[in-house]
Amino acid sequence: MKSIRIYRFLWKVVGEDHQLLIVCDKKTRTIFAISGLLFLIYLVIGVLAYRFVFNGIFKIPAVSWVLALIWTAIIFNIYKLNLSTFSADRPNYNGGYIISLFVRLIFMALIGVTLIKPLEALVFNDLMNEGLARVSSKKMAGSMDVSDRYFSAEIGQVEQELSSLEEQVVAGRISIQEEAFAALEAKKKQLAIEQSAMRKETDLLFQPSELFFLGLLELNRNHPWLWLLSLFLLTLFLSPLLLKFSISPQSIYTKGKLSVQKRMILEEYSRFKKLYPELFDRVGHAEIIWEENYMDAPFNKKRKQKNFHLGKENEYLKQIHGL
Repeated sequence: MKSIRIYRFLWKVVGEDHQLLIVCDKKTRTIFAISGLLFLIYLVIGVLAYRFVFNGIFKIPAVSWVLALIWTAIIFNIYKLNLSTFSADRPNYNGGYIISLFVRLIFMALIGVTLIKPLEALVFNDLMNEGLARVSSKKMAGSMDVSDRYFSAEIGQVEQELSSLEEQVVAGRISIQEEAFAALEAKKKQLAIEQSAMRKETDLLFQPSELFFLGLLELNRNHPWLWLLSLFLLTLFLSPLLLKFSISPQSIYTKGKLSVQKRMILEEYSRFKKLYPELFDRVGHAEIIWEENYMDAPFNKKRKQKNFHLGKENEYLKQIHGL
């Protein structure tokens, strides 16, 4: 009984019908239990990986946990919806089915990438920080070089003005102007202060902790083998879908689920046919004549044959002349 309760829990986690699965064979029940277990593992990994990303961005651990939980709930509800709505019924591989399956796989792969890349950054955080430190030091050196050249030119110009002013005073061409000397010295001192402040701001700006996404890019750029790991992890992420795809269309679960879905659709359609005319009669007292052109409405796959009776020529002539 305990194993059955665990199985039921795992089936519910992955969004499958536990009432149908309880009467299925052992293989089918085990496949969906494995899918549920994998889903739970990915869910826990998602919370940790997304928390790492948000903490790298905002640097507020408490907020990072809240955001990680919210984002994980959004992502894995979409993932669960794709899993639960995927049908193992595949009577023929027509173009529409293949396109639908391809779009679903691409969408789920994109969801997987949003989980796998943060996970890699979490696991290989040291490698990411090493690459980021190199990049940030290069960018910082370049930025400081530009600012140093600017301030050096400005300070040099002030020193030239001071030298020129001193030469003129010594030569006796102008009288001593203490205010002019003081202004130039103050300007030189202010430029030196601004240069020092700019260097500190640049140093803070290019700290590795402030360039989280650049670190992710550098990690994948400097270590191409990570893409092979990503492909392997992506295959694992899609494994619940692949496991469901392995269920036979003739299995008890597939037929039972299709039967339940068909019954629900027919019940809703029957209710719609009853309420639709009543609504028009209540609002505008309009009479609605319901006509169905398909034998299997509302699935609309078998069109009704319309039998037209064609009269003979003499019958039409009699009708025209009123005979």
